[in-house]
Amino acid sequence: MISFNLEGKSPLDSAQLESISKAISEIIKIEKVANIGLAFVDSNTIKELNSKYAGNDYPTDVLSFEYGDGEEGNIGDIAICNDIAISQAKENNISLEAELTLLLVHGVLHILGYDHQDEDQIASLDAIQSDIMKKLNYEYRDFKWSH
Repeated sequence: MISFNLEGKSPLDSAQLESISKAISEIIKIEKVANIGLAFVDSNTIKELNSKYAGNDYPTDVLSFEYGDGEEGNIGDIAICNDIAISQAKENNISLEAELTLLLVHGVLHILGYDHQDEDQIASLDAIQSDIMKKLNYEYRDFKWSH
């Protein structure tokens, strides 16, 4: 079961985070406790993180950092940019809650080893994200894939 260790304030409440955790855990079949740090940040902070850790000098919607089987089940961290999530929700005509959920699901799947470097990986990740979003009663929007 995934457990989110929230850093700071979250636009998603604890019940929403628990539902997301449960849906991912059921679809991916996670049985042991997996702790993931989670922070919702502004565009300046995500740009700094993206530059420092990925070498990209621009803000992005979500960054994930995978640690493997870390101490006490800590397997990674996720940073989600609130500013970009708001913009993407409007652009895709979906709720902010749905957009934040999709970004969180995407980040968790990266930490669990899923990627989108080729067409096969994209198809697999897209299908899993779609299944999780449907389980959470959200319509799955087209995801703009980047590497």
